[in-house]
Amino acid sequence: MAERNRVNPGNITWQQFDILTVLRTGAFMPSQIGQLLGITRSKVSKNLSTLRDLGYIRQVPDAHDRRELKTSLTQDGRDMLNTIDQQHKTLEEDARQVWSEDEQEEFTALANRLITKLRQERVDR
Repeated sequence: MAERNRVNPGNITWQQFDILTVLRTGAFMPSQIGQLLGITRSKVSKNLSTLRDLGYIRQVPDAHDRRELKTSLTQDGRDMLNTIDQQHKTLEEDARQVWSEDEQEEFTALANRLITKLRQERVDR
């Protein structure tokens, strides 16, 4: 967690990062974002408000249903995600210098086990 600040120049939360990552693939309605990430509409709304205030997203009324807001990344949002990606690559390079190949493989296996468990818990909810 201490390293999170190193790779988080925008000082966003994990949930906000997840939302931005979804938006990196295209524009979505808030309800779609909530469904994709398994979070409530109120949490999506609160996070989108913060991200909009930070200038990382823009929202415009949908052409078919003006009550829905089509949400997409701004250039600032894309730039911030690209910065985080670069910082993650730097962390990966640091890990490769510190850990042996066996340790890297062990870490990968352990991380994959955890990811599988967490994904299964999300499906079971």
